[in-house]
Amino acid sequence: MPEITEQDLKKQIKEKAFASLYVLYGDEAYLKSFYAGRICALAVEDALRDFNFHRFEGKSIDFDSLTDAVEAIPMMSARTCVLLKDIPVDTLNAADRDRLTAILKDIPNTCTVVLWMDTVDVDARKNAKWRAFLKELHPVACLVPLDKRGRGDLVRLLRSGAAKRGCEMRPENAEYLVSLVGDDLTMLLQELEKLCAYKMTGEITASDIDALAIRTVDAVVFDLSKAIFRGEGAKAFSILNTLLQQKTEPVLILGALNACYVDIYRAKVFKLSGGRAEDAAACFQYKGKEFRLRNASRDGASLSMPDVRRCLEILMQCDKNLKGSGTDAQLLLERCLTELMLVQRSART
Repeated sequence: MPEITEQDLKKQIKEKAFASLYVLYGDEAYLKSFYAGRICALAVEDALRDFNFHRFEGKSIDFDSLTDAVEAIPMMSARTCVLLKDIPVDTLNAADRDRLTAILKDIPNTCTVVLWMDTVDVDARKNAKWRAFLKELHPVACLVPLDKRGRGDLVRLLRSGAAKRGCEMRPENAEYLVSLVGDDLTMLLQELEKLCAYKMTGEITASDIDALAIRTVDAVVFDLSKAIFRGEGAKAFSILNTLLQQKTEPVLILGALNACYVDIYRAKVFKLSGGRAEDAAACFQYKGKEFRLRNASRDGASLSMPDVRRCLEILMQCDKNLKGSGTDAQLLLERCLTELMLVQRSART
């Protein structure tokens, strides 16, 4: 199965040297959507798009219509283009999967087919049906994995994007924006667009970001955890109350708070073993998010390992109560925060 990089794909698009079949997959929705759009926009001339471009939704695909579209002769153009979105290969029956495979293995040189896996997960390592399907398409398919960008790449992208819009952003402020908004490119670019429209020109500062950027639940809960670690009870309860007033699901709040303590536990285990907090990234899914382990090591410095275990027990019990009792969620979360702060206070004395 030939796998090409994002850079390879960019080059093919720039040169309009399109392959017969692309499979766009991975966990970065923005990039998959962007490149699917670019291929489809440039593979056929806009004036003749109605004749030469065809789109199908995978969950309701008509194989006869798909065959007709793939085999269609280009109308006053060099090629046609067919976009297939979210083909659920692993849930198709054997006959449909075989028919789809046969169509895609025999694409004319005058057609480019794009499989855009927007919400369908392609896992050839764990899913035997996907693995067999992709193997069958060798060598006609170009597999393009488009995964989340690392923190460094996101910082460079934001700074470059700000410059193109007539603004400036220091690396530390770009990193701060990522820490608040998360690593989803769609959200980041929306926030960048908003910041640049507000600023118009000049430097985008941390105060600008604080004033305008929409924080993720994880970012707000990180502030909540910092208030707990510092013993700032009034601030912690204020943040919790704001989250609940914004109709944030209690289980999401608890899940994000639990992640903070899991980070502390992992960082502490590796430090007690003679390593660094960041070494935990090699064993768990922290690619591009090693900063979380550094922050966890700092924030949990006053907690002993028994303290951390006790905090995780408190969080687990709260999770059970949220999902299995009729007690008011706000009361359960407030009790959880109180117990966590008592552990923190005890660790400081």
